[in-house]
Amino acid sequence: MGIDIAIFAGIAGFAVISGFNDGGNLIATFLASGTLTGRVVVPLLLGGIGLGPVIFGTAVSHTIALEVVNFQAAGRQVMLVALLAALGTLLLTWRLRIPTSTTIALGGGMVGAAILSGKSQLIHWSGVAKLGIGLVGSVVIGFFAAWILTTLLWALLAKMPVHDIKRLSLGQYLTVFWQGLAYGANDQEKAIGLMTILVMLLDHSTVYHVTWVAIVLPLGFWAIGLVVGGWRIARTVGSHIFRLRPMNALSTQAAAAITVSFAAWFGFPVSTTQTTDGCLFGMGASLDPLHVRWPMVRKIVVVWLLTMPIAMIIGGTGMAVVSALR
Repeated sequence: MGIDIAIFAGIAGFAVISGFNDGGNLIATFLASGTLTGRVVVPLLLGGIGLGPVIFGTAVSHTIALEVVNFQAAGRQVMLVALLAALGTLLLTWRLRIPTSTTIALGGGMVGAAILSGKSQLIHWSGVAKLGIGLVGSVVIGFFAAWILTTLLWALLAKMPVHDIKRLSLGQYLTVFWQGLAYGANDQEKAIGLMTILVMLLDHSTVYHVTWVAIVLPLGFWAIGLVVGGWRIARTVGSHIFRLRPMNALSTQAAAAITVSFAAWFGFPVSTTQTTDGCLFGMGASLDPLHVRWPMVRKIVVVWLLTMPIAMIIGGTGMAVVSALR
């Protein structure tokens, strides 16, 4: 019973830190553009996240729960250590004020814990590859989607009267809700999948079924994380890559929502943080590559590249300690 409580606490912690990291990244472009306030953004975003799994399905949660590591065979200790490794990695990057990928942190922790437990045969490498393809592909697609949308939008703006341009900026009400839907159907489903697999372990069930509890509880913890620490990340992303204006933010947000939604349909876990950052890079490159803060871009990319090995090392070390104490 004690380890089950610890796993539940780990899932709750993962959701809270996702609120720090991903929540800050999601609200950054809206707040930095000056069009919407936090009082408008947060309710729309939370509503979208809650509805995302309902509208787009739970394919991503299945990928995380069953297609990377067979936790039913690996056992509760491996799952707990994997969670703790992800938490440690995310806390480290949050402390450095750098948004990173919860997907990479979780995947690295899972793989590292499974290898050092001596159960590497329970790792589904096709699922690990699926994580990698989704993460890299989302950044590349997001970059070009934002580049294209920004170019088209500014070509359209050149032909529009001023009062119509102001009305077009109100499209951010739609994009904030859409990004919430996309996030709920992808990033948020990592916690949903973990909660579901815990229920399966408790019930000794082999049938994967996502309940409303598995959706609502992680969302509540995620909201707590957003309120407590999300604003810190928001200030980094919103202003340190490219100076945002309402129209720039609109194309960035739309490109991110399109990319993450597309990945969710096919069950590819992606990072909304990485995707949004890729979209910011693409938007900035489209408007004026010289004004993109490339040193910050390099810093963020380095953190992305280091997240996986750091999480694997933490997961492996934790598993080695647990094994030595048994």
